[in-house]
Amino acid sequence: MRFLVFATVYWAIAMSCWAQGLQAGAAANKITPTKQVYLAGYAPNRPNTGGVHDDIWARALVVQVGQERLAIVVCDLLGLLRDDVQKIRQRVKSVPPNRVMVLCTHVHSAPDTIGLWGPTPMQSGRDEEYVNFVIETAARTVDEAASRLQPATVGFAKTNIEGVAYNYRVEKILDTEAAVMQLRSKADGKVIATLTNFACHPEVLNNDQLTADFCHWYYQTVESKVGGVAIFANGALGGMISPAPNPDPNVPKGRDWARAERYGTTIANKALEAIANARFSDDVQLEHREATYTVTLENERFRMELAAGIIPAGASLSNDKITTESHLIRLGDAVMFTMPGEVLPNIGILLKRLLAPYGDPVFLFGLANDELGYILSMADYYLDLYSYERSMSVGSEIGHAMVQAARQMMGQLAARTPSGTATAQGEKSAAEQELEKYLQRFRPDRAGSFKATYRLVLEGAGEFYLRIADGKATLSKEGSPSEAAVTIKAPAEVFLAIINGKRDPLDAYNTGELQVEGDIGIAQYLLFVFE
Repeated sequence: MRFLVFATVYWAIAMSCWAQGLQAGAAANKITPTKQVYLAGYAPNRPNTGGVHDDIWARALVVQVGQERLAIVVCDLLGLLRDDVQKIRQRVKSVPPNRVMVLCTHVHSAPDTIGLWGPTPMQSGRDEEYVNFVIETAARTVDEAASRLQPATVGFAKTNIEGVAYNYRVEKILDTEAAVMQLRSKADGKVIATLTNFACHPEVLNNDQLTADFCHWYYQTVESKVGGVAIFANGALGGMISPAPNPDPNVPKGRDWARAERYGTTIANKALEAIANARFSDDVQLEHREATYTVTLENERFRMELAAGIIPAGASLSNDKITTESHLIRLGDAVMFTMPGEVLPNIGILLKRLLAPYGDPVFLFGLANDELGYILSMADYYLDLYSYERSMSVGSEIGHAMVQAARQMMGQLAARTPSGTATAQGEKSAAEQELEKYLQRFRPDRAGSFKATYRLVLEGAGEFYLRIADGKATLSKEGSPSEAAVTIKAPAEVFLAIINGKRDPLDAYNTGELQVEGDIGIAQYLLFVFE
């Protein structure tokens, strides 16, 4: 099986800022083109001869805890390639580049910023002048948001939104949960920004007019009711999470403006209802991890279009390799994960399950910092059911690589302690207490002069270093991966079940739940020196 060169660059940089107060600022600027463009999505040769129905936007939120800042800017576009995202980051003056998250709503009635929907299959639909305008505007919007930073409180909520999204491939695989974040001024309680994360293609509309689709009515409804800047961040919308169909067959296809308005308004109202009951606080923690990974570009069509200049090549995108990224962010009780494309819902549901121990609600940001098309699991990739998604995917490796990146970052993030239930300083987690009981079963007579350091990366509990030396076994949270002879990775509950004799280690290894990096013989030695 062809596999990835994983983590060519991997940063494990954490921004941990405790009880230092929260600040927030938001801004929005139009990115509506001033000339005719080719619209992205559906089919090539779709110029917006019908003009502009409603504006499209770059909408930014900047948060600061202590001296650390993080920016999220969302553009009403089908997607932006990572090399264009890097240009936005280079132009932002107020936030460190790797703390700028650039998302797209994935609307199908906005300009082609990738190149695939030009006048002919061999002509790019990408207008470089327009793309440069987007780059400059997105960067300026982040800086404007940062210039408006003020003491703030944040609240989180989640809600189910029924009847808006529909899975046209497998009806029952559908995540109807929306996560909501709202920031309010600490001085007067006014809303600074409301961000809603929900998975659904904005493709009610398919005609010759430029529009933000249902996102337009989401913005209007939120801002008219509570003020501030409304932001819509899409989720795991791939294969094929689209707007639920209209039961009325007489509505002209692609011009169902009433349905777009109904869906946008529904998402807004449900989000506002949920956040109205949220608890707001300024006493929050901000943590950040990021991973960069490289996969093979398997899609022959994309290779040809790169060679022909239809899709622009760059440092992140070459003839046979793609370098992309994911980020794991925790703000207060919530956790956020960025996905570089259109992730299928089954992967999204898996990621939410994996991330649940680290935050609630879980925000899954799709089309984030890249647009690599559909992202499928290896098991789904070759199914006939997903032949279209396969034709619009960079390859079979990207889904596994992204999930592995999430697992690696989660392994360095301790399970959350919900706000208001913080443990006393020095109090140990249940997992750490179990590990210390395990130390009591150490057999120095068996260890003799054996010496080794084991790095334990336990999802849901954090990272530990188990050291055996001089006939003693010790446990610490402090250490460096470079000192470890073996790294053992597993969900905390799986590893604890193994050491307590409730789970067979070989079974866990064969299922992939237990992963061993380094000398397998040294790893197995644990079974000998501990009862």
